Amino acid sequence: MTPAEAADGLFKAMPQPITSAQLEEYGLEASESTAQQIAREILSLNLYWVLAAVDAHIPTKYRAAIMEQLFESIQSAWYKSGQLGQGTWGEYQPELNRRREHYARLADQEGISHMGICAETAALIEDQGLISSEDRPKLLVLLIDYAPASEYGRLLDEAL
Repeated sequence: MTPAEAADGLFKAMPQPITSAQLEEYGLEASESTAQQIAREILSLNLYWVLAAVDAHIPTKYRAAIMEQLFESIQSAWYKSGQLGQGTWGEYQPELNRRREHYARLADQEGISHMGICAETAALIEDQGLISSEDRPKLLVLLIDYAPASEYGRLLDEAL
């Protein structure tokens, strides 16, 4: 599999940005703009897991090409269409880097599991006022469904 094919497979494995209608399926009511903000947080969580899987499964010389192609797919398919809210991809990059560093610190230094990282994401979303504390358990179920960390590693194992 080429780096472009690997990136395409990862992109297709990632869940589409969540909508307010999908949030309602989990018992969460949100405006479309709130859903877009939640979708950005879910994207950051997924990119943490995707890039960790790339680091773990792909030889170093192919990683940058995979990341570049994956980011291009996200930009053209989801970001430019407005599914991830206001702003540009460039403006999102520092936010993504902060989230990835935060999640990596939790996973590497504190040994937090996939479920724990999802709980941290739920707390971040709640802290931003996007959901109420009563809705946090519902959001946690959604995050577990929408961040298939093990799927990314499995996909890359098949690519090798």
